Amino acid sequence: MTVTLIIPALNEEKYLPKTLASVKALDRQPDEIIVIDAQSEDKTAQIAKSYDAKIVTVDRRSIGYSRNKGLKAAAGDIVAYTDADAILPTNWLSTILGHMEKNHVVGVFGGFRVPDGPWWYRFYINIIQPFANTLTYAIFKIPFATGQNMAFYRKNALAAGGFPEDFKIAEDIEIARRVMSTGRIIFSQNFFVVASGRRGNEGFWQLVSRSFSAFFYYFIYHKADRIGFPNLR
Repeated sequence: MTVTLIIPALNEEKYLPKTLASVKALDRQPDEIIVIDAQSEDKTAQIAKSYDAKIVTVDRRSIGYSRNKGLKAAAGDIVAYTDADAILPTNWLSTILGHMEKNHVVGVFGGFRVPDGPWWYRFYINIIQPFANTLTYAIFKIPFATGQNMAFYRKNALAAGGFPEDFKIAEDIEIARRVMSTGRIIFSQNFFVVASGRRGNEGFWQLVSRSFSAFFYYFIYHKADRIGFPNLR
């Protein structure tokens, strides 16, 4: 099986080098690396090229749009996704492929942890979120997937409609639900990558208010085109 790793990026010159360095340290290398550049105004594209990544430039700054363009551009049988501020463990890709081959699943969706950011954000992401996500999936079969850590068969994702291109948030949850409609998946919060805790710098009440509004809109109306992540670099 061939694997394409897809990384959406927008002005990520600060974090992208560490992400791509962790990719180069993987014990199973992707067959193709694609960085989806949403018209960055810094050195994101140059950094990606220095790590032999293919650059796909998109003209819309929507995470759903970027992820779906990567899905369409990929040549691999399996598409794996992470973010431009994530650090991958050495066995990340080999673990994903092992799960898919041994368990005959169509997708693997993991979690993430943060080493920095405000204390309350670290406590939520590292302690509360894994438990809450596991419980929600066990009871309601809703996978609160994270874009930093997911992989699935490209043909299954395309058959299910791909990513919703107008989504500014929750596109990772939506693709997990769509891929689930084509076969069995693994959803594990014990399999995680390390990501920047910069989202916590948005502020506690701002984050709570935005997240509640975005997910209420998503789960009630099945749309996520109004509220996205703030631009925190």
